[in-house]
Amino acid sequence: MPVAAERHTLHRELVLAAAERELARVGFAGTKMTAIAQAADVSLATVYKAFAGKDDIWDALHAQRMAALVAEVDEQVGGSDAGSPLERLLAGIAAVAGFLTAHDAYLELNLRASSGWLTTAGSTGVQRTVWAAGLDRISAGVEAARASGELADLPTRVATGLVVSALQVWLADWVEAGRDRDADAVVADLVAHLRLVLRRLPDESESAEWHGGSRSQE
Repeated sequence: MPVAAERHTLHRELVLAAAERELARVGFAGTKMTAIAQAADVSLATVYKAFAGKDDIWDALHAQRMAALVAEVDEQVGGSDAGSPLERLLAGIAAVAGFLTAHDAYLELNLRASSGWLTTAGSTGVQRTVWAAGLDRISAGVEAARASGELADLPTRVATGLVVSALQVWLADWVEAGRDRDADAVVADLVAHLRLVLRRLPDESESAEWHGGSRSQE
């Protein structure tokens, strides 16, 4: 790669990292290009050579982070040993929560950007697109769990809402508490809660079969 191209790529990475910190600190409206330049330790002119403006930075940051997030989720839930549809759904949620706690500046800027993660309202540009795609993936996971007979008797939108709301509440609480708990413990607690809420309980005849019938003897 030519030196000029390498320098341009480096400047873009420096600007994105600095912008992520500033967006997490003061939100999109409060973030100034001058503050991004200062945080990146580059000139304002260099920032504008790397990006057309704040909207361009916002879109590039979300595209980069969400591509990495999707890859992480696919890695965690892929493979023949991933388990049942419900367990794959929960593994995907664990991967999302793990990624966001590992990239907590990106988590915090998303908490600032929208009061409710179940809607794309308040999101702009690429963020709106990737957020909608993420909600669609969760809904598909919920539908797969329903088709397998694992899901509690809940409408798909309600079950999806429970998943997304729990994800937001657990992670927002972790951030607001000053990241006072181990991130892995927070993720495990979230997944345990969702498994309890989402999993269909056996009816009386099924329960008898499990505890005293043929299934208990298998």
